[in-house]
Amino acid sequence: MDKRRIISQGSRRSFGPAIVAAFLVTAVCALAWAGGDPWKTKPFEQWNENDIRQILHDSPWAKVEYVPVEWKAGGGGKSEMGRAPEGTVSAAQGPAGGATNVGQQAMGTPAGQAAFYLRWNSSRTTREALVRDGVLSGQIKQDEVAKYLSAPIANYEVVVVGPDMSPFGSISEDDLKAKSYLRGKQSKVKVNATSVQISRSADGRQVAAVMFSFPRKTADGKDVAAPDEKGLQFSCNIKDLDLSTTFDPRKMADSKGPDF
Repeated sequence: MDKRRIISQGSRRSFGPAIVAAFLVTAVCALAWAGGDPWKTKPFEQWNENDIRQILHDSPWAKVEYVPVEWKAGGGGKSEMGRAPEGTVSAAQGPAGGATNVGQQAMGTPAGQAAFYLRWNSSRTTREALVRDGVLSGQIKQDEVAKYLSAPIANYEVVVVGPDMSPFGSISEDDLKAKSYLRGKQSKVKVNATSVQISRSADGRQVAAVMFSFPRKTADGKDVAAPDEKGLQFSCNIKDLDLSTTFDPRKMADSKGPDF
């Protein structure tokens, strides 16, 4: 008898109920691992470029808003939505990144409008995605990962990037602090940005990204996010641009729990 057939038959005869059950459990786990949101199904060390792209561009921590192009036609900066501009640091003073180049213009952007991408930069999930992106791109060494992820995060941070950042080109960081806020829809608590960091291109002519930092509590100790918070609204209202979006803390959770 063919040796391969003997091995095959012997293997089939040795499969008792316990072994079959073990294989079924393994198969179910493998299917669960393969599908679903990567921030819930895989440790960040195993995220690939597609996982990172989803987290940074299409997740509870990432929003895209379309606004009318009311600024000077043809003006402004062209920044990559993908790879992060140098100088815009993350909450942990790591890369501000963006994972995988997805081009300069969002597909499906309506005519006469511009796309802005808003990212909740201070979450554990976002920071893990940024650091993992840095590792995959060779910008971060593996032994530096813990350093970036262990830094304490004092404030909420929201990063704004887009193909055309012209509206931010002629406004100061101090003015942006006064013209932006974060508000809890349930708490009714509203706070202005405590700091704003504008990242520019190497030649200094174009704005690549803007990072807003907001306190988690007011000066008198009130939490911006209520215990049952359903929405944290970010708003930036400057000349020619009224930019606003809402993040839902109920959806901002990974396998370890709430993350915002």
